[in-house]
Amino acid sequence: MLRAGFKTDNGNIILDVHNPSILNPAEREERLDHLAGMVTNGLFARRPADVLLLASGQGV
Repeated sequence: MLRAGFKTDNGNIILDVHNPSILNPAEREERLDHLAGMVTNGLFARRPADVLLLASGQGV
């Protein structure tokens, strides 16, 4: 779904996709990165997290 009224700081449109079925996220990220016109994606499957912040009722 197009995020109407919002653009990146470089003027690119933002497309939100909700509840996709992704069986192999690293492969999907690779394919998305090679689509013509694709600037970036939000999967981040090929690089592990550096830090995990976990929140609860007592704080982070």
